[in-house]
Amino acid sequence: MRVKLRWLTRYGFALVAVAVGLLLRLTITRWMGPGLPTYITFYPAVMLVALKSGFGPGLVATLAAALAADYWIIPPVGSLFIYETAIDTVGQVFFIGMGVFMSAVAERYRRIRRRTEELVAARTAELARANEQLQWEIAGHKEDEESVRQLNTELEQRVAARTAEAQAAFRYARSLLEASLDPLVTISPAGKITDVNKATEEVTGRPREQLIGSRFSDYFTEPEQAETGYQKVIAEGLVRDYPLTIRHASGHTTPVLYNATVYHNEAGEAQGVFAAARDVTERKEAERRRDFTNALLALFAQKTSSKEYLDSAVEVIRGWSGCEALGIRIVDEHLKMPYESWAGFKPDFLEVENQLSLERDTCCCIRAISEAFEESDRAILTAGGSFHCHEAAAFFNQLPPEQRARYRGNCMKFGFASLAVVPIHYRDKIIGALHLADSRPGWFSPATVQFIESMTPLIGEAVKRFQTEAELAKHRDHLEELVQQRTGELETANLNLQTEIAQRKGAEETLRETAQDLARSNRDLEQFAYVASHDLQEPLRAVAGYVELLKHRFGDKLDEKALQYVAGATDGALRMQTLITDLLAYSRVGTRGGVIAQADLNTVLDQALNNLQASLREAGATLTRDPLPRMEVDATQIGQLFQNLIGNALKFRGERPLEIHVGARREKGRWLFWVRDNGIGIEPQYFERIFQIFQRLHTRKHYPGTGIGLAICKKIVERHDGAIWVESQPNQGATFYFSIREISGIEDYNV
Repeated sequence: MRVKLRWLTRYGFALVAVAVGLLLRLTITRWMGPGLPTYITFYPAVMLVALKSGFGPGLVATLAAALAADYWIIPPVGSLFIYETAIDTVGQVFFIGMGVFMSAVAERYRRIRRRTEELVAARTAELARANEQLQWEIAGHKEDEESVRQLNTELEQRVAARTAEAQAAFRYARSLLEASLDPLVTISPAGKITDVNKATEEVTGRPREQLIGSRFSDYFTEPEQAETGYQKVIAEGLVRDYPLTIRHASGHTTPVLYNATVYHNEAGEAQGVFAAARDVTERKEAERRRDFTNALLALFAQKTSSKEYLDSAVEVIRGWSGCEALGIRIVDEHLKMPYESWAGFKPDFLEVENQLSLERDTCCCIRAISEAFEESDRAILTAGGSFHCHEAAAFFNQLPPEQRARYRGNCMKFGFASLAVVPIHYRDKIIGALHLADSRPGWFSPATVQFIESMTPLIGEAVKRFQTEAELAKHRDHLEELVQQRTGELETANLNLQTEIAQRKGAEETLRETAQDLARSNRDLEQFAYVASHDLQEPLRAVAGYVELLKHRFGDKLDEKALQYVAGATDGALRMQTLITDLLAYSRVGTRGGVIAQADLNTVLDQALNNLQASLREAGATLTRDPLPRMEVDATQIGQLFQNLIGNALKFRGERPLEIHVGARREKGRWLFWVRDNGIGIEPQYFERIFQIFQRLHTRKHYPGTGIGLAICKKIVERHDGAIWVESQPNQGATFYFSIREISGIEDYNV
């Protein structure tokens, strides 16, 4: 009967609280008018009921409040479950959810409070028993009653203090657990989990209630290794950086390093183990990428031919990415792009795909190499121009019929679901592509494709190096043939001379001198043959000199093709000499710069313009300028900076009359300068690339140069603790900005 009455009291209190909340809400509405939040008085009612009576009454109060608000407050008033706006529906769902949450939290609080009260009651019972014992022991000693009362009071105070300490320690321990973003667990000596934090629930995919009481080793891919680590903690007292892999309920795994230690009670007895895990997924991935990069770099030095290098590169990339099939396409002189190396593709697939041509076909590989993208490609295209498709059939089926007709779709026909095509760059052009394929959907993540993108310049450099070495070997063999031919001719001439000497004894002195000259000529020719045969890697000046010597001495003996080879070798040597000179200038910016001192930048600019006077006149350019300040700079390098930027504007001018403006503006702690022109402009995606060494946007046929000028500008500005950047649009000119930090302030303007 008493239980039933208590039940009615708890749930009756819930309904009374809701009724009071409703009356208060209606009263406030009459007083303040409409516009009040719908549940402003119901939230306190539900919270009060939940705290006072627990989860069940709190739930009843929540539902009763929702029905009361629905009927008496939410329009249309007087009806249930009819709403004029979606906001009212969402609001009621949110209120019910919050009511359930508050009820659950309050119930948790009530249970903890009840447990605490039970502990206090137990302590009190112990105190009472101790008091009774004390009363029995001091019976007959009336004179010590005051001492007994004082002892009793002190004992009660100690019990209360210990109880408060236990509650505070519990709250503190929970707050420490939940404050950590790393998974934390406490484990009993038997290997059972006794407590976890929220991070542990997330990494395992299991709620706290399920984890507590279960075995610690059950949530790893290697339970035996986890158990071994736990026993090591028990035996040694702690472990550091113990590797394990946590298995999520969904099957996903997370590599971690565990640090664990034994914790003890006040008596020094082992109570269990405290363990913390650190997610090392990113570190593992960084190590994989480092190993992959090192392996690819090692191939560059180890292999001796393009075929050998590409075969090894395919195995390295395939092993790292885990894909089923991989091929490397290189564009040949006929604009075909066969697989130079491959693994995992079937012979009939290769037979079809090795005939791919840039001139007649269209597919992802073609568009990645030619950069002729279609609008439908945007969904599967990276910023670097690579394709990555998670489900080839789904992508193909969503295309309009006219676009489907242009897609070859051989990869899809041969069962590949995941595709990735990454262009291979060499300097400022694309020479081929990496083609990755797998039958499993979603195999290539954007991060994987983008990382492979960053590695393709290594492959491009290696391919070009091996191609160049092969071409040099052909030239060397041809030169050796020419030398052997000329040597035979000279030997024949020598025999003829010897015959003539025998016939003309009267001219012995002349013949002897002729023989000596011929011997010196033979030695020189032998030395030249040795250099041409074995020392083609000597400094470029020697290569250019010997090629020119060959052209002058034997020009009438060489056919047109040989003369083309000689001209190509000379031009290549001269371009390489120019490149080395520019590289030397680039390297000396930081090592052989002048003294930083006060300089009049107007005078510096005048000197740069004087150096460019002929080019400015030839281009018919109009140059305007702002007054420039005096600053602490390396005047020589700043002059080179102005000259490079103005020369850049002269080089990349358009059809319009060229206009150049040099500007300056003082800002906080620095000066901002700019060189603006109305030339051909630059596309935004190349803004960062143009300041990198060797990065050209045009061929040498259209615009000469080595691609180092803007890199030198960047290095000069960085030496002056500044920054350089460009703003431009195609056919709208370009503005190159650079800033220089003030060192000792500005003296004045020099107008």
